[in-house]
Formats: sequence, C-alpha cells, structure tokens
Amino acid sequence: MLALFAALLIGKAFTSLEWRMEHDTPLLHYAAFQMDRYDLVPYRDIFETSMPGTFAFHYAVGSLFGYGDAAFRYVDLALLSALLGVTYLFMRRFGSVAAIWSAIVFGLVYLGQGQMMSLQRDYIGIIPVAFALLCLPTTTNTPVRLGRFAWVGLLFGLAILIKPHLSIALPIVIGALLVFRWQSEQQSRRDLLLCAAVSSGALLIPLGITLAWLAANGALDQFLEIAFKYLPLHSSLNGDHETVSGPDRAIYLLQHAVILGGFSIIALAALAGYYNVAARPHKDKATTISLVCLGLCTVAYAVYPVLAGKFWIYHYMPLAYFCAISSGLCLFNWPQTYRAHFVRTTRALLLFMVFVVAVSLQLRLPGYLDTLASDLRSGPAAHAPKQGQVDEIAAWLSPRINPGDTVQTLDWAEGSIHALLLTKTRLATRFMYDYHFYHAVSSPYIQGLRQEFIGQLRAAPPRFIIEILTNKPWVSGIDTTREFPELRQFIAAGYTVVFDSDDYLIYERASP
Repeated sequence: MLALFAALLIGKAFTSLEWRMEHDTPLLHYAAFQMDRYDLVPYRDIFETSMPGTFAFHYAVGSLFGYGDAAFRYVDLALLSALLGVTYLFMRRFGSVAAIWSAIVFGLVYLGQGQMMSLQRDYIGIIPVAFALLCLPTTTNTPVRLGRFAWVGLLFGLAILIKPHLSIALPIVIGALLVFRWQSEQQSRRDLLLCAAVSSGALLIPLGITLAWLAANGALDQFLEIAFKYLPLHSSLNGDHETVSGPDRAIYLLQHAVILGGFSIIALAALAGYYNVAARPHKDKATTISLVCLGLCTVAYAVYPVLAGKFWIYHYMPLAYFCAISSGLCLFNWPQTYRAHFVRTTRALLLFMVFVVAVSLQLRLPGYLDTLASDLRSGPAAHAPKQGQVDEIAAWLSPRINPGDTVQTLDWAEGSIHALLLTKTRLATRFMYDYHFYHAVSSPYIQGLRQEFIGQLRAAPPRFIIEILTNKPWVSGIDTTREFPELRQFIAAGYTVVFDSDDYLIYERASP
C-alpha cells in the first residue's frame, strides 16, 4: 500500500511538470519581473498587500531561473521535496513508517489541489515553520542550547515576512522547546526571559533588515500606509468580496471556521492519530512533548484562516499540512510494537484501515486517478490558465507592443496581468488591480488612491487598456460601488475599442 501511494505521488509530481502558473502566482511573479526589469520597488512603485518576503521569494526565483512556467514547476517541486524531507525528519521520532506516510500524504494533498495552489503564499510560509519544528529534540537527554531558540525565532521571522498570521504557532513551538530545555536545565523566570529574548531578537533580524531595505529605497512610508490605512479597509471584506461588519461578521467567521476548508476528513484522521499515540502506555517524555506541540499547532492553524476572514482554499494549507502529517500518527511505531500482542495488532490494523480510507476520501481517489491519467494524455494546452484567456490576450498583445509601450489592466486575477508577464510588458501605473477603488469609497484613503490612479494615467497614458468584463470579483455591500466616473471620462476622451469579446475589452490610445 505504501508503494502504491508513493508511486501515485511520483506520478502526480511528474505530470505536474505540464502545469502552468495561475491565479495569484503570476501576479506576484509579474511584480517581481517589474522589480527585476525596471528597478521598481514594492509599495513605492507597486501597490500590493503582499508582504516583502513574498516579493523577495518571487524575485529570487525569477532572477535566478527566469519567469517562465518551466522554472516555476521545477522550483515548486524542489521546494516540495525539501518540505517532505524536513517533514520526514521531524516525524521520524514517531517511527519511520509514520514519517514516510506523513510526508507522502501531504505531498498528495498539496499536488491534488492543482496548479492554482502551486507556490501560494500560505504554502510557501509552511516551509520555515516546518524547519522550526526540527529544532525540537528527539530525546529529553539532549541539551537545549539558546541557539535552538534563535533558530526558531529566525525561521518564524521569515514566515512572518510571507504571512504575519503564520506566527500564531510561535508560542507553541517556543513553549515545547522550553519544556525540553527544562528537563536538563533549572526552570526559572530568568531562564524563561532569556530564551524569549534570544528568540525575539532572532525574529527581529529579518524584519529589521527588511524595514531597513524599504527605508533605503524610499518605500517604507508606502508600506506602512498600506499596512495601517488600507489593510483595515480590506479586512472588512469577506471571501465573497462583500463588506461585512458587526454581528454579521461574527456569524460569518463562526460559520466558516467550523468547515475547515474541506479538510475535515483528514482532520478526523489526525485526531485518530493523536489518540493512537496518546493512548499508548510507556511513551517517553519527548514523544509526549512533540505530540502536544503537533496537536496545538494543528489547532492554531485551524484558527489561522479566521484571522484573515476570507476563508479562501489556500488559507487552509497550513492546516492541511499539519492534519496530513498528523494523520501519519495512526501508524505510530507500526508495525513492530504490535506483532507480539493480538489486541494491539488488531487495533493497529483497524487504525491503518481508518487511515487509508480517510486519505482516499480526502483525496477523492477515483477522481485523483482520473486527473492523473488525463494529465498523462494531455499536454500544456490542457493547463492553459483561465480557460485560455491569458494566452489569448498575450497573443493579441505580442505583435502590437512596441518598445516603451505600457499597458494598464482593469482586473484582479482573471489573466490580464499574467498576459503582461508573458509579453514582458510594463504596467502603466502603480496599480496592478482595480478592486481597491470600489470599496470603502467614502474613505479619504480610497479617494486618494483614485486620484493617484487617474493622475498617473493622465501623466503617462498607456498604449492599451485591458478591461476584464466577466468573472470579475466585484466588491459589494455597504460603501461599495461599480462607478468610477473619472476613469470612464479618461477612457472615453482618448481611447477606442480595438478588441471586443464577451469576456474583456482592449482599448487603444487614439492618435494625437
């Protein structure tokens, strides 16, 4: 059975080489491309809510390996391999079989989400968190030096630079490390403060370097402005882009929090795994500490999507990771400890059956196999992002773009920015998306963004404007609108439609 699931993982990884970037990843890749090609600086020259670590990641990938789909796939699989390797090393304390299964299950869960999930920010942020878990010793006899606390702080600092909410598990990991330390060191308030100071100091290193870089490049004010003026407005939107506040928001958060993003089956397998280890007599203390840490991290990352309040599927990837690897605990020290006892052997086999059934249901195994077979028969065309709209826009733009031309998109994630990445075309303004302009419209800050956008368009009119018409996630609710009179006046005064489809329009600047 292990060999079959391992073969399925290898097959899925192989067929994923035909995948292409889609949804959020090409947007951030395009931002990195603009940084690389045109020396733009995030926040100062690119209005984006993503954290600096995300830009740094995409910039590193693009500048080292290029901004194409092939590099994207190889980097994704390389990082997945590293993450699964780290997962195995951590979970090995629960037995080699459990460790192997834990790694395989998460690999299958991740790849099963398809190309839209690839290299999403919440997934990337799992990697430093997984490395931080490796700082937990495997035995209570291992002296826990301050260096381990420094590494945990540093790694969570890197995770914060990708998604600040990922720090929700930091106190849990530090707490587990303290318990390990106090098995051989004298417990005291002074030691607690010392360990906390070391960890906090290390955590501040990447944050401090990042803030210093932003300040040196004249982008710190814009970063803080987005963080403290725009993000509170953005946070009022729910996952359907609707403004929700007060009791309605509390009900919305509660209703979505209990759904677990579709990972409830693997969460039940994780619970079975926790029970399997907790119910075993004669566990060593290191196993108990690690188990509690793992369980609390799982609970923390179940809360994690609530902090953002959007409940998009990729927000659940940290939870999916901890549930997937925890499900491997169903095979804790399996099978050697059960061979000499009929009852234990029976329980082990039942737990194994529960585990296999749960994983199969979570993966929707028949559909998973159908998708794998389909991917083997198809080529890259079958994975065209946004049902081919990206390639269609890029094919239209490519022969018409001249050196120095710019394009402005009126879109969010429906492919026009991706088309600019494919054609290596520069964006006309600071704004890759336009949804910022349509919510919290009474806010002076949003009004200022509107004025800035129109001012940049007038100062340097783009050659083309691409307006997405269908599948656009319009905001709705209190203090939202679909009107932007100044933008409509600007387009009407100087542009004509040169491509008209049901899904989007392309305008070209009229000759002076």
